[in-house]
Amino acid sequence: MDQYASALLAFPPETDLNDNALYDQAARSHLNKLSKLLKERSNELVTYGPQLLELLDPSVNSLSYLAVLYTLVIPGLASSASREFLLEKVTVFLMTFDGRQCRYAGSNLLEIMGAVGSGQLLPPSVAVGALASAVLNIDPTGTMLTSSYLMLAKLAYHTDNIDPALQVIDKNIVFYPNMNNHGDPDCLCDLSLSPPSYITRDNGLTATMKPAGVMEYDLLCGLMFCSRRDWAKAFAAFERVVTFPTREGGASKLMAEAYKKWVLVSLLLKGKQSELPSYTGGVANKLYGVVGKAYTNLASLFVTEDVQALRSEAEKNGEIWLEDCNMGLVQEVLAAYQKWRVLGLQDVYTKITISEIRKQTTSAETGEKLGKDEDVRMLIQNMIIGGMLNGVIEKNDDGTDFLTFLSPTTQLSEQDFAKELARTAMRLKQLQPIFKATNERLGTNKDYVKHLIKESKRTDKGDGQDPTLGFDSQVDDEDLMGGIITTS
Repeated sequence: MDQYASALLAFPPETDLNDNALYDQAARSHLNKLSKLLKERSNELVTYGPQLLELLDPSVNSLSYLAVLYTLVIPGLASSASREFLLEKVTVFLMTFDGRQCRYAGSNLLEIMGAVGSGQLLPPSVAVGALASAVLNIDPTGTMLTSSYLMLAKLAYHTDNIDPALQVIDKNIVFYPNMNNHGDPDCLCDLSLSPPSYITRDNGLTATMKPAGVMEYDLLCGLMFCSRRDWAKAFAAFERVVTFPTREGGASKLMAEAYKKWVLVSLLLKGKQSELPSYTGGVANKLYGVVGKAYTNLASLFVTEDVQALRSEAEKNGEIWLEDCNMGLVQEVLAAYQKWRVLGLQDVYTKITISEIRKQTTSAETGEKLGKDEDVRMLIQNMIIGGMLNGVIEKNDDGTDFLTFLSPTTQLSEQDFAKELARTAMRLKQLQPIFKATNERLGTNKDYVKHLIKESKRTDKGDGQDPTLGFDSQVDDEDLMGGIITTS
């Protein structure tokens, strides 16, 4: 066992870890030794594996730890240690491994994550937290969608363990698997690399992501944000599915499902149905008008004062809401109706008594006005606490309660303004590597180069314009996500 321990502890080297060339050479050499051990001495690794794991630090000796753990877990848990022992080691490893090292053994890491993502090894609450940590260990920016994101989203949503996954699904996706124009990096360990430069199918850090998988991920994100009543993020997630680029501008069943939820969430977020973005596919736009008729009818009644018609429409289509798994959202819409009527009063009043609000608004849940002023007060207080209403409840000298609508442009204090400036500066700093990677990718795109040459010739003739204008209209749907081929 001593010889195995000596070999496994040999990496990382004691030399300067900031030298990418030396680190890369040492990592590849160590990987060859590990591969030989796994191939020729796998039985011994299984036997001594539990003891070796106790010697290794998963956050320092990540490559070696992964090799030993792999032999003990894949394809099934080894009998040389207890189940509890192995699962504890799996959990600790996924939450603490060095992402830089594990770039060199992506396929092995992905298999371990897949075993956990199946939901068969660990309790869902533990598995979701471990997977979320692993995803961000690989890519701390969280800007590249991978197959692990979809696996995490499925497990989190279907087991109702959403909170641990929020740290991942809250990230803004910029890159997608197999994007073109990145090439092979000189040193895989270079920490300045953009995510698509080292997260590829070739090195095993992601599996194939088809268009349906990309849309399913966004749909699941939207559903999870709905469960947290974060309507803004849910709306954005559903809209990404609704406007997904396809051949001939068509729509899939998944896109139609997202559209129905998008309509309902737009009522909750904005108080009315939103217009579809201009870049929505033409065929898809027409299809949504047909399959979403019940939803658009409900939306058209939501903005009126005819609460009975709204309730009737909601009740009449109960089977549709149930079949589409949207009954919960429809109930949220009915509950929000009176709140939006209250918000509408600020177009007329700067101040209004609570009793007058009770007279002028009606609950869509009951079809009746609220029974007493205290119920209206509670409704308004919940709106203020939830950030939906910018106002304050006050008392007149005669004891009458009234609501004062405040300006949405209330001035920030000097301290709050400084904090907002700092947050903005931090966001800009985080965007710099993304901008650099995107600019490099665009600069080596053959279609963009052809476009620049064409525009250069036009400029020489005196008919110049911004060379970036119109470029997007010349790129086929397939180029939108690099290696992802869109389908209708």
